[in-house]
Amino acid sequence: MGEQHDNKLKRKVMLTGARPFWDNQLERLFVKEDWEYFSATGSLEQTRETLRIHNIPVLVYVWPAERLAAERIDALQRLADILALAYEYGVESVYFVSTAAAVKDETAERAADGMAVVAEQAVRAWSEWAIIPVTIIRLPEVYGPDSSPKDGLVARTLYASIKKEILPRMDDETTPRDFLYSSDAVYGIYRAIARGCQNEELNLGTGNGLTAGAFASWIRDVTDLPDINDDTKGFKAFPYVQPVLDSSMAKHELGWQLKYDRKSALAQTWNYIQAKVEADRVEAQNRVRSIRWRAWYKKFIPYGENIIGAALMAGIAYWQQGTTVNPQTQMDVNFVYIGTMGLLYGKRQAFIAMVISILIFIVGSLSRGGELISLTYVPENILHITAYLFTAALTGYFADARRFEQESVQWHKRQADDRNNFLRGIYEENLAVKDKLYRQIVNSDDSIGRLYRIIKRLDSIEPENIFNQAAEVTAQILTVDNIAIYVVGTDGYYLRQKIRMGKLASRQPRSLRVADYPYLQNILQERTVFVNKELVKDTPDLAAPIVHQDKVIAVIAIFGLSFEQWSLYQQNLLSITTRLISASMARAYRYEQGIQEKRFVSGTRILHAEEFRKIIKELENRRNLQADFSVAVLKVDMSNLDYAGLDGRLSHVIRNEDFVGVGSNGVYILLPDADEAVTAMVQERLQGAGVATVVCKAVE
Repeated sequence: MGEQHDNKLKRKVMLTGARPFWDNQLERLFVKEDWEYFSATGSLEQTRETLRIHNIPVLVYVWPAERLAAERIDALQRLADILALAYEYGVESVYFVSTAAAVKDETAERAADGMAVVAEQAVRAWSEWAIIPVTIIRLPEVYGPDSSPKDGLVARTLYASIKKEILPRMDDETTPRDFLYSSDAVYGIYRAIARGCQNEELNLGTGNGLTAGAFASWIRDVTDLPDINDDTKGFKAFPYVQPVLDSSMAKHELGWQLKYDRKSALAQTWNYIQAKVEADRVEAQNRVRSIRWRAWYKKFIPYGENIIGAALMAGIAYWQQGTTVNPQTQMDVNFVYIGTMGLLYGKRQAFIAMVISILIFIVGSLSRGGELISLTYVPENILHITAYLFTAALTGYFADARRFEQESVQWHKRQADDRNNFLRGIYEENLAVKDKLYRQIVNSDDSIGRLYRIIKRLDSIEPENIFNQAAEVTAQILTVDNIAIYVVGTDGYYLRQKIRMGKLASRQPRSLRVADYPYLQNILQERTVFVNKELVKDTPDLAAPIVHQDKVIAVIAIFGLSFEQWSLYQQNLLSITTRLISASMARAYRYEQGIQEKRFVSGTRILHAEEFRKIIKELENRRNLQADFSVAVLKVDMSNLDYAGLDGRLSHVIRNEDFVGVGSNGVYILLPDADEAVTAMVQERLQGAGVATVVCKAVE
């Protein structure tokens, strides 16, 4: 119980991100100071499970060093995933271990590690959004024990010198670069976390950089290696430039001081690397020796066992007075010997055993007083030797067949493994491409996100607004400029232009007689997308129906397609778009029917004042779509009329797309897309029906 209570009091920290060579040193330090330490370098799901179970308050994310430069795009994605988990599971503070290359040097136009700059900006923005403190700890190049040949310039140089490989060259010989011993770096990170340092930028370093020449002298003084700048060919230049950072804040805030001087630190690193290379060499030699021994054993053990079997058979023949046939069982033990060799090792060892058995048989016969020549005249002897041959061939055949089958299975397995590895390689490449292009795909023209943002504008319950949005939505999804929407009349013989966009659309007739246009007849009957494959004049390039209750209520016509837009892809987009518009229109019609009494004056098609204002607003929006769109306003003289009487007289006089509604100062008729001539004609028709009107500039 006491141990369990102590565990509950332990502070917890998790290391994630890249796995540096000094992670074991960091773990040992935290464990020594009675922290509960977790390392999350596995899958994201494992990290999620660890955070969920252990409720870890402190998270340390390590930005990758030079050896992982090719994976930094993936590191950004992983950083975003880890920060999302930190927010989800209530992490209290985050420590982002960055690199000195994320800071721009005074003499440089930009920082040496641009991706690290992006990562630092990302964690700052996340901290402001999540209200979780983030501390950025920048490290110069870290060296020390446990480092591999890819862990920075120091490790590369020391390993290359021992292995007699070409040493790295510096791409800048005058700008200094700082180097920090791993124990000092680990202690600085621990101090920042243990002190609860939050929302700070801490630089850890010696503050005293080394130029390329000074670096060579430092290496030579400790290791007695020749001048590392002498060999300047055959090796890609190493990015030497990194700013030397000021660590005064870390010293002041954390009380952090360097414990190791450069010479002793490099000496410890050099001793470790020498021991590591020697251990690797010995291990490689032992591995080669073991492989050779196994190969020799596999090759010669069948012969050894065959010799042992031959000696055993000779001993049995001697013990039985020169015969291998047991007098009690009347069985020749040579058959067992030959069969065993054949079943275990195949025809080669079986035939060797057969030859030895024949020799034992002949020697035994001679020892019993027989003669060599006389043996060939005795049929029993010939049959006995033939039986030896048959046993060797038969058992050897079965053994070889089994071995061939096993080799075939292994070959097929290797082939399957090769195919699996090939497919896995393709899969991993696809994942890399997916991660790299993810944001580009999301923002591309045909992405689901973009289509959703556009289609969402159809989420309306006003038919007039849907017609307005339908034109804009179609234009954006298909990337076209010329669109006209025609509404089908109640009789189905004519179509009236409702909305138009673009110069080509403005040249189209305002009304279409169905009998004059075969493509309209086909659309109304088949309710499918029309494609002007024959390039018929005065015909849209693409047209599609808007359907409500299995009846075409409108047609969208598209003009002026570019060459690359004549594709099945565009047709499918138009078909999907019109279906979405139809669904929105059906919803609007159902809503309109449901609020019929609230929308219109009782028993009439005259809009209430509030609904009439909505129509006026939609017509104003339509004018923004088409600059030449005009609306004539007629004020009705209601001196001798009531609403019901007016509605009865207007039923066959005005168009379906015209609107009658109650304004602040009376009843008005709106005539969309009507010029002065059309307005005068409508006034004459109204006068004939007993309705007097006056032209107004606007609804009052």
